Amino acid sequence: MKTLLRNARNGTYFRGLAEWTADQAAAFDFKFPERALRFVRDAHLDKVELVFAFEDPRYNVPLPVDERFGFARRDAAHAAA
Repeated sequence: MKTLLRNARNGTYFRGLAEWTADQAAAFDFKFPERALRFVRDAHLDKVELVFAFEDPRYNVPLPVDERFGFARRDAAHAAA
């Protein structure tokens, strides 16, 4: 199993700094969800999914990175200000 980040807007996977790919096999494997979530927080990424990816993509598990992970939605945060 790989731990990947996917752009929820266009379906591309994080590959490296400012580099995204449509090829799941070429995506960067964070190995652990905590590493991926820390990266999302530190890089201020928005509209991404944490994907637990398997050899057969039919079994992939995508999870939106949102308030359930302690990330406030940006539009909701700005509306409250």
